Amino acid sequence: LFSRVRHPTDIWDELAKTIPDIRKVSSPTGPDAAAAVDVTTRSFAGTATSAPEYLLDWALGDELKEQWDNPDRVKHVGWALKLAIQCALRHGPKRAVFLASAPGTDAPGAACTVRFLPGKLSVGAEGWMYMWEMIRRSGMPTFDTKNGMDRRFQAAEDAINAAHVKHAPGPHINVHLMAVAPEHQGKKLCSVLMRAVNKVADKHGWPCYLETSGLRNVKVYQRFGYETVERVTVRDPKKPDAPTYDDFYAMIRSPSKVAGAPELLVI
Repeated sequence: LFSRVRHPTDIWDELAKTIPDIRKVSSPTGPDAAAAVDVTTRSFAGTATSAPEYLLDWALGDELKEQWDNPDRVKHVGWALKLAIQCALRHGPKRAVFLASAPGTDAPGAACTVRFLPGKLSVGAEGWMYMWEMIRRSGMPTFDTKNGMDRRFQAAEDAINAAHVKHAPGPHINVHLMAVAPEHQGKKLCSVLMRAVNKVADKHGWPCYLETSGLRNVKVYQRFGYETVERVTVRDPKKPDAPTYDDFYAMIRSPSKVAGAPELLVI
């Protein structure tokens, strides 16, 4: 005899029904999907007045650093984020994308891409899923190979995956992408989405896992119960003397209570 845990497959459906001002993106081809990509891309690319996602900023290289109006900056960041969001929308009910409405309007002001993983992240399976999406829909990346952008993006992905595998070995929720549009930052939209994710995690007794860049973001996520478990250094694999990125953090949130343990199925 052995046992395995039967995990629910509809964990994300109730959130949009019970929490005002958020909605679950229902289709990978509709306007909400496009809005999620737009909000996440503009947030992560940064502007002259809003900080970028600093690991991606490092991966872009010196040529695009702080070049806020350079279309190549948005192109490269947007390609990577669209791929991740499309994978979340096309590959099963355990993944989801949510939008939070800006105050006083139905227009999306923030986006959160999440996934429930029943065990340790399978880097190989995720890689094949991403490759399938690239072949079928998004096309291959056009990262600059001359300045090492392709190497740095791969190094960033490898570091993210290694930290995830190391620190989240069991069932957990992964906050894959959390983004607030530059014009709506400071309006508590991040709080709306993060507390919604916490509600699901606490209901099922699951921990949450995420990665983030910069101590400012670390302090934001600490407010939602996350604790830093590792500070990660990312290096250009072919240029050991090149500048590294060492302000990247893996964070874990323990459930505040177990309100309905998962059912055990004995076989």
